[in-house]
Amino acid sequence: MKLKEVVYERKFNLGNYETETIGVAMVVDEGDKFADVLSAARKAVMASTTALTRPQSSATKDLNLVLEQKRSTGS
Repeated sequence: MKLKEVVYERKFNLGNYETETIGVAMVVDEGDKFADVLSAARKAVMASTTALTRPQSSATKDLNLVLEQKRSTGS
């Protein structure tokens, strides 16, 4: 059997019952070792997650603004 492609995916928990799956598929060239290609795929996925954050919805931002205004006015 000839290995043609390595796929690596990982699911990340964003909180509040939300997840995001990030993955990469890499073509295996002649002479490549499976472990090396898998390691490169994993590193690519993990490197892409350094900026992975759950974006705040506009409704959440508005709610936080209202709460902050109430705190500052004592209402």
